[in-house]
Amino acid sequence: MVRFLLYFQYIGTKYSGLAKNKNGNGVINVLQNAIQAVTPVEIMKLTTSCQTDSGVHALINTVHFDLDRLPHQGAFQPHVLVKAVNSKLKNEDIRVLKALLVPDSFHARHSALRRDYLYRIALGCQSPRAIPVFEQDRCCALQDEALDIVRMQEASRLFIGIKDFASFRNLRRDFKDLYTEREMYSIAIYNVGCNHSNPLWHHFPANQMLHFEFSARSYLYRQVRRLVSVLLEVGRGKLTVDDVDEMMRARDNTMIRTAPAPARGLYLKDVIYDEKDLIFNDEDPDDDR
Repeated sequence: MVRFLLYFQYIGTKYSGLAKNKNGNGVINVLQNAIQAVTPVEIMKLTTSCQTDSGVHALINTVHFDLDRLPHQGAFQPHVLVKAVNSKLKNEDIRVLKALLVPDSFHARHSALRRDYLYRIALGCQSPRAIPVFEQDRCCALQDEALDIVRMQEASRLFIGIKDFASFRNLRRDFKDLYTEREMYSIAIYNVGCNHSNPLWHHFPANQMLHFEFSARSYLYRQVRRLVSVLLEVGRGKLTVDDVDEMMRARDNTMIRTAPAPARGLYLKDVIYDEKDLIFNDEDPDDDR
C-alpha cells in the first residue's frame, strides 16, 4: 500500500461543496468515484487539505489517500494515475494536476503550512449578469465603479498577525466557545487594471477587476468571505478603519451586519507544504509496501 498526494482543481458552481455527502454531488464524491474506477481495490477515505463551500472554486486543492494494488499488479506510477483519473473526469469540472508518492506520515490537512485564498470582484457592472459569459459564477459582479483601495488596505492591516477573529465567526455554524485566534500572514488588495487587454473582457471595457488575496495556515468558517464584505464597506465609505478596529476588539459577531461575500468569487489559490515532508523513501527497509 502506498500513500498518494493529489493536487487538483475545480469549478465549484455545480457541486454542493468539496465535502463528501449522501447526495453524491460533493467534489470528493466525484473525485473518489473517479479514483475508484481505475483500481479494483476499495479506496477507504480521501483526506483533503481543507473544505470549500458550495460555489467556491479551487485553483489548487490537495487530497491524500492510500492505494493498494492486487498481488499481480505493479504499483501505480504518479503520471499514470493522473492520466487514468482524469479520463474518468472528462465530463466534470474537476481536473487532477499532479500526483506524488508521499510518506505514510504525511497528512494533507495537518502537514499544510499555509493556505492561500483569492477573491475576485468585477467592478462597474450594471447587473450581476453584465459580465462575460465565461466569468458567470466565477467572480462577484458589483455596481461599484470605484472603491477606496488605500482605506481598504489600511483596514486589512488590522487583521495581520495572531488576532482573535471572534467577530468574524459564522452566526449559525460556530459555537461561542470556538477557539477563534488565527494568524493571518498577509492580505493583498489590488486592482488588476483595465480589461482592454483581456480578450474575455473585450466587450466590457468599462469593467475593472479587483483582487483580494489572503494567506494563513487556517481560517474560521467563512472567515475570508466575511472579511471581504467588511473591507468592501470600508471601500465604499460606509465603515471607517476605526469601526473595523472596534469590531475586532468587541469579539462580537453580531456587530457585522453585512452578509458574507458571495461564494462564486472565492478561490482556494494554493496549499503549501514543507518540501521535506513530501520526500518519499522507497528504500526504507521497514516499509512493507
